[in-house]
Amino acid sequence: MVPDLFNNDCLSSDDKGKYFVQPGYIFVSKEPYLLSTVLGSCISVCIWDPAQGFGGMNHYIHARPFNKERTAHYGTVSIPHLIRTMIKSGSKQASLKAHIVGGAQNPRMGSAIIGQQNIQVAETLLREYFIDIVTFDTGGQLGRKVVFDTESGEIAVYKVNKLREEDWYADKSTNRR
Repeated sequence: MVPDLFNNDCLSSDDKGKYFVQPGYIFVSKEPYLLSTVLGSCISVCIWDPAQGFGGMNHYIHARPFNKERTAHYGTVSIPHLIRTMIKSGSKQASLKAHIVGGAQNPRMGSAIIGQQNIQVAETLLREYFIDIVTFDTGGQLGRKVVFDTESGEIAVYKVNKLREEDWYADKSTNRR
């Protein structure tokens, strides 16, 4: 049985939207949301503004682009865009707090390089932007299921031995496109 990531006792789901953040996506809303994703070697940076009570999440696959492509699939593109979106939505950069989650070793790729590069980019960029990193849940060999409450800044991380297809699409109906 797959746990329902949105109805977690740790995070209040009253009157909150729900959205599953796919790889290569960024989601920011001033409205309260429970954001979720599933990670292996990918990273999600969850940013929260405690003064304004809102936040956002990204999900990137690689640290840097391999060519001139500039999409949210890459941390060097995704993280600055997430920060800019928070600021455009009314946050002050000095108020922002961050969680970094993911970056596990990818056995199918045969190395830990991708995960380690992803972790390093997140940490480096957040420090360059002077954003306080409150949670590091990175590395290792386990995948992660993540739920982030954009209103409270709370995060729940479930570590799993094996990610299954249904983990990615536990509740397709919650994504609003």
